[in-house]
Amino acid sequence: MDAERWRRARALFDQLADASASDWDARLAEACPDDAEVRDEALALLRADRTATSGGALAQAAPQIIAGLAEQIGSEEAAAATAHAGLRLGPFRLVRQIGSGGMGAVWLCERVEGGFSQTVAIKLIRSGWDAADTQRRFLAERQILAGLQHPNIAHLIDGGVTADGKPWLALEYVDGESLLDWCDGHRLGIAERLRLFRVVCDAVAHAHQRLVVHRDLKPSNILVGRDGVVKLLDFGIAKLLDRAGEETATRMFTPDYAAPEQIRGEPITTAVDVYALGLLLYELLTGRRPREARANGEAEPPRPSATTLRDGKESDAGQLAARRGLAPGTLRRRLQGDLDAIVMKALRGEPEQRYASVGEFAADVERHLRDRPVRARRDGWSYRTGRFVRRHRWALAASAAGVLALAAGLAVALWQGREAAAQRDIALREAETAHRTVDVLVGVFKAANPGSHPGETVTPADLLAEGEREVRRKLGAQPVQRAALLEALGRARNGLGTPTQAQPLLEEALALRTAGDDRLAEASVRLALSATRSRLNRSDDSLAEAERAYALSDDDSRQAAELRATADLHAGIELANLDRWAEAEPRLRRSAKTRALLFGEDSEPYWQVLIPLSFNLSAQQRADEALALLDPAWNAIVARTEPGDWQRGYLLDARAYALNRSGRYADAVALHREALAASERIYGNDHPDYYSILSNLGLSLYQNGEMEEAAQVLGRVIEWRTANPKRKQLLRPDKQLRAHALALDASGQSEKAIEVLQRMQREREQIDGVSAAEKAEAWLLLARAQRHAGRHADAEASLATYFAQVDGQEAQAAGLIERSWLALDRGSAGESCADAAQAVELRGTTSKPADRLHAQATLAACWIQIGQRSRARPLIDALSAPELPALAPSQREAVDAALARWRQRNS
Repeated sequence: MDAERWRRARALFDQLADASASDWDARLAEACPDDAEVRDEALALLRADRTATSGGALAQAAPQIIAGLAEQIGSEEAAAATAHAGLRLGPFRLVRQIGSGGMGAVWLCERVEGGFSQTVAIKLIRSGWDAADTQRRFLAERQILAGLQHPNIAHLIDGGVTADGKPWLALEYVDGESLLDWCDGHRLGIAERLRLFRVVCDAVAHAHQRLVVHRDLKPSNILVGRDGVVKLLDFGIAKLLDRAGEETATRMFTPDYAAPEQIRGEPITTAVDVYALGLLLYELLTGRRPREARANGEAEPPRPSATTLRDGKESDAGQLAARRGLAPGTLRRRLQGDLDAIVMKALRGEPEQRYASVGEFAADVERHLRDRPVRARRDGWSYRTGRFVRRHRWALAASAAGVLALAAGLAVALWQGREAAAQRDIALREAETAHRTVDVLVGVFKAANPGSHPGETVTPADLLAEGEREVRRKLGAQPVQRAALLEALGRARNGLGTPTQAQPLLEEALALRTAGDDRLAEASVRLALSATRSRLNRSDDSLAEAERAYALSDDDSRQAAELRATADLHAGIELANLDRWAEAEPRLRRSAKTRALLFGEDSEPYWQVLIPLSFNLSAQQRADEALALLDPAWNAIVARTEPGDWQRGYLLDARAYALNRSGRYADAVALHREALAASERIYGNDHPDYYSILSNLGLSLYQNGEMEEAAQVLGRVIEWRTANPKRKQLLRPDKQLRAHALALDASGQSEKAIEVLQRMQREREQIDGVSAAEKAEAWLLLARAQRHAGRHADAEASLATYFAQVDGQEAQAAGLIERSWLALDRGSAGESCADAAQAVELRGTTSKPADRLHAQATLAACWIQIGQRSRARPLIDALSAPELPALAPSQREAVDAALARWRQRNS
């Protein structure tokens, strides 16, 4: 059968696919009275389709058709792969074929016009049967892609028509692997896989908002690039929902990832993509496809948790669980409950029983990640309460301890009242405080009852808000009791990472305490206010409150001693934040000594001081001292806990930071990862402390040479900070941007790094306390990124601005080194050697060893470039020494470049 007659048979099939089988013969005779062969072909297709959609197999029903198609397509692809190499399409040249699909082949291509390099993927239409229909779908895909602008959807770059009239389109080239392979290769845990899945959902939801259903979501159409960015591909059979009468594809899908209504030939809605995403999540979590996981005779796939040890395949189960960082039994428990319910809701047979949208599906996944009740499960009291307790177990434990402390205080007060009449008023006041406190707590716990808020989830923030209302409603005439509870509520708000809400509560409590005569109570509130202002990056104000608190705690009681130790701790932290290192260290050491006497060296209060003290030492290039300081506490806690235990979180990040500063970057990365996991279990992934540790992880990854992951991690920190402008109390925001830019530049994403550095410059102009040296450094970093991006003229201009703003030997040497590498890249080796020699002279013997090596490596590269190998040799010998000081990535880049030039010239 020729192509034209085949197209007619396909058109008849499309017209009658949904008609009753009893009407086929009559309607075929009416539509095509003059060609029995076309009628027979159409009838064969209709019968094969009806067999497939009722549970049979199309390959069994029409083997000749399938075999013929496969043979023709295979021969065409082989011929095209040979004939098309080197072909020009618009500004692009075809390099090699990298894939093929139902409509055609995908080629790796390079731009040969326009004055810049670019790699793209070009999709070429396949010639042959039903070309008109294929071209129509192909053009529809081009139109769909043009309307989708999302960072996780491969975007359309260009398009056109070949010389013989076939359309082509150029797409963003994604050099990566499928989502499943990437997750398994990186042994991502369940939470990390769920977060990536949320990214996929966001991209699909973007398409749905533009009335586009993908219809072919599967792992091979979701890639993760080398930069860790997820990209959704291939809208070749997507359907535009606003074109009800204009199908973009007919019964084309991948059976293993098709929804039941697709197989049945029913109308397509967004529920098709919800089902496909459910299949994808099933495989992400278990490593098995739902259809593979079914036992004989099962109509529906088993729950994900039920597959972890299915069929007794212990070795297979062990491998699948290990790729998720778990044992099979642990994986089973991790999937039971929420995740089982979420996946199975997405895989319901009837579309109306699934999630109403991809957004709802993603929201339930997010609720699970945050330990909140998911909509896929029944909202029973025990389930909702269990979720609440799991999210806030430490806060609830602290609350319980507080209630016990209040009860103990009440007992002591009553005893004192009986022992001495002089203490009777104190006892009565403490009793009243306890009574009022219990009264307020009863009101708060009533608010926690889901029966009071049917259909709603009660959060810690809701309970605190209710507590504030109860305090003002019931304690308006009791200033002492009101101040005590306002202070407690303010501390809780600060602990939840919302210092802007904590501050007014604490200021109100302070006003009440100042009006009274209890100096120690006033000191306590001032310390709470100091911690809150520290979170708001107001170090001067925080330090002032700590100093006032210290002065107020001037008696000989144990309580006063505890308050003075806490005041020293706060003061030491803020002095370090203000770069007043020499003043910070003695305050922290005094706090540590006092707390060791009061609580012992195996206590949380003592460890709380060790952490900032170790950070202080590490920042002063005394990392070995910091590790020695932490070792006794670290060994004690390691002896009684397992890796990942939340108690290790007290010391993990500090120890990791010290390891980083001592040059043990790989060890630092491992501990930062454990610290991050502990922080997520305690605080969740929407808390400033979590993102502070994530930022430290990104820096250690960068120092360890893991540039792509470092850029991804630091990008997450920036995204969170941007989305939470009032909660950016991690590092100074411009320092986060600096770290992100360095990682982007080092991972080959220099253009993005330039954008981030320019944003950093703008922020530094708006931040108080930014030094002239920091503002100048921004121009140096910008020049390096511009050089890496090949923008030499821009780099030269940035360096000129840098030199106009700096003085001092070290700063001058840094600029000269960068100008040397710029000259080398531009082929001006003579200029390069003069600058490099001056940099070596400026750094002399007083600079740090790593900085001296940086200058020497630059000079060695220059001498090698102009052929003076004898002058370069002693410098190369120094760079080749087995033991080198810890080098920053930019310094390592210079050393590696010099050694590479030496090897090349001597090969």
